[in-house]
Amino acid sequence: MAYRTTGDIKIDGVLDEADWAKAQPTEKFADISGEGFPTPKYATTAKIMWDDEYLYIGAEMEEPNVWGVITKHDEVIYNDPDFEVFIDPDNDAQNYFEIEANALGTVFDLFIQKPYRALTRAFVTFSWDTPGLKLDTHIYGTLNNSKDTDKGWTIEMAIPRTAIAAEFDNYLKAGNYLRVGFSRVEWQTETDAQGKTTRKNGPDGKRLPEDNWTWPSTGQIAMHMPERWGYVYISDKKVGEGSVKFEYPTDRPIEKLLWAMFYAQETHKSETGAYYSKLKDFRLTAQEKALLPAGSDIKIEALANKYEITVTKADGSSVSIDENGYVCRREKK
Repeated sequence: MAYRTTGDIKIDGVLDEADWAKAQPTEKFADISGEGFPTPKYATTAKIMWDDEYLYIGAEMEEPNVWGVITKHDEVIYNDPDFEVFIDPDNDAQNYFEIEANALGTVFDLFIQKPYRALTRAFVTFSWDTPGLKLDTHIYGTLNNSKDTDKGWTIEMAIPRTAIAAEFDNYLKAGNYLRVGFSRVEWQTETDAQGKTTRKNGPDGKRLPEDNWTWPSTGQIAMHMPERWGYVYISDKKVGEGSVKFEYPTDRPIEKLLWAMFYAQETHKSETGAYYSKLKDFRLTAQEKALLPAGSDIKIEALANKYEITVTKADGSSVSIDENGYVCRREKK
């Protein structure tokens, strides 16, 4: 839930404004793989607010040894411990934004046309720089000094609404939903005699894998699954002035079924080289069909390497998904 700010937010990395104290935090981040995997050893939470011009994001990260070395913009920041934000403004699982930063405040930002899993190569705009982004960090301890114990670090950013707009759309307005994913990368480390911290290698000389702590968990070691990010509702209520009960978008049950069918298509294609072409092939249960609104109709159109599954509601509006995981919503004709 994102509530309106009541005053100015100074982007200095310190979440000391009264609005931040009132803002609702996420649950503590969990392992990206989800239930049954180890609880992260250091806590991470994030908060979101907004006004007419900016989406504000703040995060707090426990860390007894804050370190980072990358100082050049658009280097691969997750080679340091970092904090990452993913935003799909219109919940179509395509055309989304990624902003990452390390404890030094070095930024890596990019625009992604579609997830890497897509059958055709995704167009990734590494040269895209979040226009007007304000971002800063604050370290509660000392950077790159493993000889003392730090409390952690915080990050604060203001993302202009125009930076996540397409054409003349404004997604940052009351009543809208954003799909948002947060991720924190944490490495296994070692220190030398001078106290310098570096990523640790295993006995085979290869770098040990990183931990990925996220909100929400995606169920796989992959953040580029927009359909598994969280829903953030943009409320017109001001932060600290009451709360709004969160409710999912009306079409979420339809989309859940379409995504289940999408993954069934993925599995069938990998096993047989072909897509299901008939609705009966999915063997939908009565429970699954009950997810749809009364009077809905499901139709599938499939070729050798393409398909579209469409749910048309009783009022004539529809939601569809294709082989790239593109979700299209069409109003009543």
